[in-house]
Amino acid sequence: MPYHEFVLAHVAIGSAAILFYWISLLSLKGGKRHRAWGKAFFIMLMLVALSVGPLLLVRPGAFDPAIVVQFVYLDLCLITVAMLGWTAIRWKHDVDRFRGWHFKSLAFSILALGVFVLVAGIASGELLTVIFSWVGLVYGGAMIRFAWMRAEPHPRWWLGWHLNAVSGLFNAVHGTFLAVAWKGLVGAQSGNDVSVVMQLATIAAAIAIRLWSGSRLGAPMRFSRKGRPVTPSAEYQYR
Repeated sequence: MPYHEFVLAHVAIGSAAILFYWISLLSLKGGKRHRAWGKAFFIMLMLVALSVGPLLLVRPGAFDPAIVVQFVYLDLCLITVAMLGWTAIRWKHDVDRFRGWHFKSLAFSILALGVFVLVAGIASGELLTVIFSWVGLVYGGAMIRFAWMRAEPHPRWWLGWHLNAVSGLFNAVHGTFLAVAWKGLVGAQSGNDVSVVMQLATIAAAIAIRLWSGSRLGAPMRFSRKGRPVTPSAEYQYR
């Protein structure tokens, strides 16, 4: 299959993932529609991740190990964050299973790769690469902290991790898509500046989503139990 056909397939899958993301996000939380479209979104994300491999193999031009490493890192981050959103709901009554060996292994992996990508971005002067490092650094660091946390987990630790995933995936599914769309509408000569702006804008939006939804649903950013108890108005009907 020619390279442009792989690109079209990747774009089509990514577009479906964005559509499913918004349907799930706007559906009644915990309802059948929310769960069904959430699963569809998860499947599309995995297909997006898998479709990157063929793109790298048939990409025209010289083989660039740096690009391969960056895409492997971003793929692993995508899979990890999506996994957090999925397992936080499925294993909300079993915190030890949630933060088992798979959780710890992925935490160390994305944190180490995040540090590598950060150093590589600084050394090469690539601001976009530096920005990409945030996923491994933030999520990897938070996962390691939660994995070995001795304090009693917050009653809604599972919802906190689910919202962490939902907000982080907002950046993942919108940042690159918006940059590509802008370049297609305005012109490719805009270079990486548009990608930098779109990544920063969607990261800011992701943080806002997390803070707002966490406040509304009683899932603070912290992991341990302390402070005010969860109020009945913040009940969340995930099953």
